[in-house]
Amino acid sequence: MIITQIERITKTKVKIYIDGEYAFPLFQKDVIKLKLEEGMELPEKIYEEIREKIILYRSKQKALSLLKTRDRTELELYRKLKDAGYPEDLIERTIEYINSYGYLNDERYASNYIRDRKFRKSKLAIEMELGRKGINKDILEPIFEMEYKEEVSEDPEIIAIKKAIQKKNKDISNLTWEEKRKIVASLYKKGFAIDKINQIIEI
Repeated sequence: MIITQIERITKTKVKIYIDGEYAFPLFQKDVIKLKLEEGMELPEKIYEEIREKIILYRSKQKALSLLKTRDRTELELYRKLKDAGYPEDLIERTIEYINSYGYLNDERYASNYIRDRKFRKSKLAIEMELGRKGINKDILEPIFEMEYKEEVSEDPEIIAIKKAIQKKNKDISNLTWEEKRKIVASLYKKGFAIDKINQIIEI
């Protein structure tokens, strides 16, 4: 294996290319310590040691650091590690490691996410947001059912619609037909069900 390129990406970080293909990220201090140079042959043993003792370790530390700030889905964590330049196979091993401690739980994440937003956003908007975060619909359906069946005095989506209206209009009874129509259109675009919107705004 030949180190074909050492690409500087920041003042302290570089990308290492081996035999013309991207291999892994390193700090500049690692390059100096390991005496790596472009054009030099990298023994298989050293290559594996770098991956296991440096790259995999840092990938795990990066993942733990990300999860300290807030809960994340498995896909979100994967994307963050991918953006940081960690190799695919080491990301998979990192996620396995994180999962072994129960730090990743898409069901728990979805429940907390829905509970925090169900009185502010439409069910459809929440579902789309969670879908972008990689949470499968099969996981979401029973969670939505449970979260929206909790004992509340009013439908969470109705409450969310009222809050959305109150942000811009204190009293809708004095609005013109055209003003009401615009509010209805705006709420519908946010994913609220038209029948529920019509319960609040009569046109």
